Amino acid sequence: MADTIKKDRPIRNRDWMKTLGAFLVLLLFFFLCETYSWPLFRKFNEGSLFGSISNSELFVEWFTPYNTPQFNLFTAFFAITLLPSTIIGAVKDIFSRK
Repeated sequence: MADTIKKDRPIRNRDWMKTLGAFLVLLLFFFLCETYSWPLFRKFNEGSLFGSISNSELFVEWFTPYNTPQFNLFTAFFAITLLPSTIIGAVKDIFSRK
């Protein structure tokens, strides 16, 4: 059975797909936590850095994919850190094929 498997197409390890998959799983996890009201975080203190950032107008009124400001803050952080490398890896992979 192993001899009949086609070996003309190598299986490449694409790191950008793993990164994108991890980001999507994280978003799904946040969605499930919000849907079923699972409390993951206590509210950040108003005087702390995370408290002032998560309660800022950006994460309370503008960027609101979730009702919980902490999820909005972490989603923005992971989007800023993970998506650029994913897009760069995908573009390199697409243009390197010949």
